[in-house]
Amino acid sequence: MSSIDSSVRASLLTPVAQPARQAPAVAPSVDSTLRHKREITPNPAAETGPQWTLQPVPEPSSDGDHQLQNALGTSAMRNPSDSLVQIPPDSLVYAGFCAVRSAFNTADMKAWLMSKGLALDTVVVGPDTVTGLVMGRGGATRKTFTLGDDSGWWQVSARLRAAVSALDVAGKGVVYMSAQSELFSRNALLRWYGITPPTQLDELDQVREALMESDWSGLSSELKNRLRSASLASIKAINLMDERAHLASGLRDFVRDKSDDEAISLANVRTPISPTAAPAVNAAVTAPIAEVLISQGLSEPKTGKEVRNVIRWLLTQMPPAPALGDYAQLISQPWAPGLLSQTDKRLVPQLIEDDGISQGSTASLLRALDFVGVLDDNTPEALRAQADHFLEQILGHRTALHWGEAAARSLSFQGASGAFALSAREAKQMALAAVLLQIDPDAGKRRGLIAGYDVYRAANSGMTMAEVRAQVEAHLSAHPLLDAQTVPLIAHLFLASNAPEFLVRDIAPTLRVGSTAWADLRLGVAFAERQGGAGCSRAMNYDEILALSRLDASTPEEAALLDNYGVDTLLDWGVMQGVYPRPQEERYTPQLHQQAAEAFQAQRDQLLQALEVFRVPLPTRRELATLHLKAVFPELSLEQLKALKVHIADRDELRNMALSEPRARSLIETYMTGELVKDRWMLLAPGEQAPQPAPAKTPSQFNRGLSPADRAVVDRNVQALNLKIANLPDVQAQVPGKVDAYLADLKQGLNTATRKLIAELPLADRQALEYGSIELFTLREQTDAVLIMEETPEQVEEGRGRKGTLIRCAHNGKVSYFEVFAPKMLIVKREDLPDQLALGGTLEDFVKTYGAWAPTDVQKQNGAVEPFDFNAYTSDAMPRPGVSSPRIIIEKLGDTLPATAPPAGHDSLPVPNSFSSARTEAIVQGIMEGNFIHHRDSVLKIAQGELPLEQQRQLSRANDRMLLSMIPFVGAIMELAKGNIVEGTRALVIDTVGALLSGAGSTIRPLVQSTKVVAPFGAKAFRVLEKGVTAVSAFLNPLDGGADLLGNTAKGVFVLPNLLKSAPKITVLTNMFAIEEKLRAFLGVHLGLRQLQQLETTEQKPAHNGHNHAVPVHALQVNGQWYATNPQNGAPMGTPLDGFTLSSAT
Repeated sequence: MSSIDSSVRASLLTPVAQPARQAPAVAPSVDSTLRHKREITPNPAAETGPQWTLQPVPEPSSDGDHQLQNALGTSAMRNPSDSLVQIPPDSLVYAGFCAVRSAFNTADMKAWLMSKGLALDTVVVGPDTVTGLVMGRGGATRKTFTLGDDSGWWQVSARLRAAVSALDVAGKGVVYMSAQSELFSRNALLRWYGITPPTQLDELDQVREALMESDWSGLSSELKNRLRSASLASIKAINLMDERAHLASGLRDFVRDKSDDEAISLANVRTPISPTAAPAVNAAVTAPIAEVLISQGLSEPKTGKEVRNVIRWLLTQMPPAPALGDYAQLISQPWAPGLLSQTDKRLVPQLIEDDGISQGSTASLLRALDFVGVLDDNTPEALRAQADHFLEQILGHRTALHWGEAAARSLSFQGASGAFALSAREAKQMALAAVLLQIDPDAGKRRGLIAGYDVYRAANSGMTMAEVRAQVEAHLSAHPLLDAQTVPLIAHLFLASNAPEFLVRDIAPTLRVGSTAWADLRLGVAFAERQGGAGCSRAMNYDEILALSRLDASTPEEAALLDNYGVDTLLDWGVMQGVYPRPQEERYTPQLHQQAAEAFQAQRDQLLQALEVFRVPLPTRRELATLHLKAVFPELSLEQLKALKVHIADRDELRNMALSEPRARSLIETYMTGELVKDRWMLLAPGEQAPQPAPAKTPSQFNRGLSPADRAVVDRNVQALNLKIANLPDVQAQVPGKVDAYLADLKQGLNTATRKLIAELPLADRQALEYGSIELFTLREQTDAVLIMEETPEQVEEGRGRKGTLIRCAHNGKVSYFEVFAPKMLIVKREDLPDQLALGGTLEDFVKTYGAWAPTDVQKQNGAVEPFDFNAYTSDAMPRPGVSSPRIIIEKLGDTLPATAPPAGHDSLPVPNSFSSARTEAIVQGIMEGNFIHHRDSVLKIAQGELPLEQQRQLSRANDRMLLSMIPFVGAIMELAKGNIVEGTRALVIDTVGALLSGAGSTIRPLVQSTKVVAPFGAKAFRVLEKGVTAVSAFLNPLDGGADLLGNTAKGVFVLPNLLKSAPKITVLTNMFAIEEKLRAFLGVHLGLRQLQQLETTEQKPAHNGHNHAVPVHALQVNGQWYATNPQNGAPMGTPLDGFTLSSAT
């Protein structure tokens, strides 16, 4: 927080002038007055250009710094409180100041600040927060937004954070400045020039003396470069963000009308560049796109698909990782320098017992450290919703910090600076390690394991994320040290390091563990955690994470890296899907990985095939007719073909036609109806009229025919059309076959999708369906006033609920029911139904007389009120819980599937591979036969696509809506009912694809509707690597030494050789490490330059090479104990090494 009093700020800051606009991620709204030469230049004559956040500033001079030195040492040093100082435009600090000022005043930034109600002259931006006053009826209220909340601060503030981090070297905060302001904080300026500002009156003279020690007009080149380096780096980063936005916008326009498979060339396309760009030569404002892409570490795309992937990379953003990472950085496995050893971890619980704060307490250390009262003042729901915020409040209290420091001293722990005095972050990390180890002494030992609860166990397959989170909390609630308030925070801490995907925001409530949507989520989280840093994913929502999982690699090396990000997920998926049981001690083999990859690939291929089927519209008579006519009229466009008409050629036929029959008709429609026959029609071009007889001059000339010349024209026309007709097949005869083929494909696609639904049910339900006794039932409405003996199959079929099927499952003495709505991609478990259903309705007896003296005993079948939402069985509506429907008859469908015995050799029921099992196939096939295949006649009517003329001829019509409700799909009913066959079928495609793709519901829908569905079903996440086990095997077993190589480097572990020593295929792993660092450097631009402030290089003491428990380290001896060294400054860090041995040659 800035030390400038808010009243001073309010009096000195000027109103906002016209701001420089930030380059958006989409095509910018171009201001013709700004940099009119900078543009994507497929058209060099363009008159407008892109907008840039930063504008050129004057070159610094010695006079400017000298002038600023005088101002700081005189008028600004009258009292110890901070004040505002005018910055000379030619001073060294001015470029960084302008960067902050411009970033503050972009349109996006100001719009965000205003949307939060913040008064601009009260806004202060710190390293991780933005704070300001919100004016209301009750007065002013201070509000703070952070990088980790859901306010959108991290998304909008990347440029501003980059600029502020370079200028605010102490992290005290920077006050908002208007676009015309030249004033900045005195204290911030002093710190920037390396001088500690005064806090008391007696320090003023000391600061003046420090200012006068050197003449700033004669600063050395080395000092100038050091002072400017951070500002220049931030300016370069901001310009690069703008460049990427312009580049992405230009590329998007370039491929807007190009297909994914279309080859493209960027040879003659240029893009705007900033003066700091690598390809900039001789102050050029544009450069070839290919050169710019290569300079940024991207490959030149060759197809439309590759261009779109490049655009996704250019627009990818991630938030900065939180200071405390995943909360478990000191106890990560395997051990590396800087982490607590196994011995340290065993000592921590003893420290807690011996400590004065928690001694004798039956509560957890977390509660003991809550000196703020967070736990007592908030409900479990509130604590769960804002866990990061409340944990920071608890750990940030001075007493909690002192406890962390004391615990560190007890372990002889040294911080990154090489001293026993810890930073606040290090003290918090030590306290967190103790909190976690108190609840679970094995914390950090194995992924997904939380105090003995396995998050990724097979039993959790098919459960929603919220259900698993609830089970984690229920498990922790049994711990004697935890209570209702501490459980949500402890669960949050464990999930952050063991299963961070559970903490991603806005996950759809329908997303299930073990599903393909869950696999994509975990892949995106792994990407964020390793590229952005531990804890990065907690600030992201589901859509942002999913965008990461859909990034495609541009090189084989990147593909291998991204594939390995998904190894853990794939192995867990294999267990959950029943591909193999979980191996002992998590020792996965390359063979198990291969099995999982092949099973995933097989499921993916079938789902993709189903997707392709669902994207194919119903073949219609019109489409077939148009296709065949296009073949015999190749010279005509589709629009020209649609405009062609045919006219009756025979004058005698014309005279005898009914007035309701048209003389001229559309060529396509005439062919559709089967009436396009030889010798009957002549072809007319648009606007052309058929030859007419000469007007009769007397009454006796009423029957005059065409002139010989006109007759010859007509005959030639007819003969030419006859030649075309001779090559046309009977389109009406083709429609049934096409519809049958379409329905067969659709049946298979729906079969695959339904098996996917069953495979994603909870494990207990999958086991019951696999090994229990299965019966299928359908629902229908009674046929009113129709006797059984008079019922027709059509009448019975008309009342049947064709969009839902009921499954009864009896297993181990328990009966379960499942409503399967295959077209809706939905299964609903029903636990409120009786063990035995009333089948067949009830029979009502009465006598009916059919003739004189011929009374007959007859019956009528009546339904009853049944606990089902029958509307969901007949329409696109979703089932409503608790709804009953009258007049319902339940009927059995097919034969009973008898119970089967589980495979021998299992103490408990094994996990079935439900997607591929014969039992699932039998269940789904029964559903398909009973509720799909019988709709052929209805679908055929739609495919025929009745024309207005045919409607006139038809004597009677069935109700449109009832007819169309037979189609087993969600949505599009209204469009079809209106007769919009093409639009309706397109909507059917979109609805079905959306339902198939998404266990996550509406969150996927925008991807589907864009028609650019990227990597559905985790298609990219789990490819079988081309080099197979050589790259994957190192990541399978934690005990092999290579499993956490990339993960630990992302968590801040400094030394690589200790992990490489025992990891197989060192070359493969080191190459992946290099590729990961390359990607991290590319994505780091949008992280706001978190590492602008590096630890200052100090004189490093000579270190000794050795091994600590076989892990190679560089070590120093301090007070008789060996410590691993920090490679950034050579200082000792961590706890004393408990097994260090010197190498023979050091």
